[in-house]
Amino acid sequence: MFRTRANFASVGPPAAFKRLALAVFLMAASAQAQPPEALIRSVETEKVAALTGPEAPGEMRRPDICGTDIGTMAELGGRIYFAFGDTFGYRGEECPKFGPNWRSNVLASTGDHDPADGIVLQQWLTGSRGSAVAMTEGAHQPAFSGEQTRIPTAMIAVEDRLYVHYMSVHGFAAQGGVWSCNFSRFLYSDDLGESWREAEEVFGDAEAGFNMLALAAAGEGQDRYVYAIGTPCGRFGGARAARVAPNAILDSGAWEYFTGDGWSGERGEAGEVIPEPVGEGSLVWNEGLGRWLYSYLNEHSAALELREALNPWGPWSEPVTLATAGRFPQLYGAYMTPSFISTDGRTVYFVMSQFGPYNTFIMKATLGLE
Repeated sequence: MFRTRANFASVGPPAAFKRLALAVFLMAASAQAQPPEALIRSVETEKVAALTGPEAPGEMRRPDICGTDIGTMAELGGRIYFAFGDTFGYRGEECPKFGPNWRSNVLASTGDHDPADGIVLQQWLTGSRGSAVAMTEGAHQPAFSGEQTRIPTAMIAVEDRLYVHYMSVHGFAAQGGVWSCNFSRFLYSDDLGESWREAEEVFGDAEAGFNMLALAAAGEGQDRYVYAIGTPCGRFGGARAARVAPNAILDSGAWEYFTGDGWSGERGEAGEVIPEPVGEGSLVWNEGLGRWLYSYLNEHSAALELREALNPWGPWSEPVTLATAGRFPQLYGAYMTPSFISTDGRTVYFVMSQFGPYNTFIMKATLGLE
């Protein structure tokens, strides 16, 4: 929104001219605040294949991946990396929901860039016994007594370094979509995910509106930034935008926040860019369409929704429905990555979770532009 320094009470042009000038100014300001005309008019979505669990095409027994969720992605060195959330193993030949070998998060990667027939996860971060291990393990304390778990919310590759942002969950409430956090923090790896270190600083405290992030990079040279769309813990808050220089991701004081008028170093001045309720989000540039896409769960509509914008901070279009709980019960998460988008931008594959089978799935979205 523009601001004017004009003093319309001072001596100047006739009143009619002043009123016309003000009207033109306000129309220009309003146009600047409006999102562009949406390109995406409809979406057709179908399930392609399981990504994790007993129905997945990749080997799940050795890494002991019976059930998991989330599946946020980053691309580095010709591989796609996947960070999953709470993960549970097999009990003998059985794959029980929330079974043994609870890990707060696990990491996999693949050189398979063609999701049309599913994705085979080829490598896992593993321990001495060969099963997948956590990048940073949660305390697994009872809900609301300390730390229940540590769940990845976003991952990004910048130069040769992988970053994962995670939330330390204080406890999940009985009501779906409600949980509280202790803090959020970044992890980073300089050896393609073989080992991980924790940032010295906490990124978000318990009340932060940026405890869950979607991350992407854009721009060139000195104007290149890593952008974040952030929400508070749970699925009922609104989304806000932030940015930081790529070499300063771990410095919480270097981040700037979009106020609606510009950028501020004060997190409390961040303005809402997408109204509540916004669940787990994902941000990606769609080269074919020339638009940013942001996907998230709307708990009120029980649907994954998709918005588009010319800039990561918006203004964002009205949402279109990406998938509904009516077709895919207990769905959440719609994580995107550039390799999963067709050259013309009209086909977008993504990773979706379902709480019922408690696993992740490769989904195909065909975007209708007519």
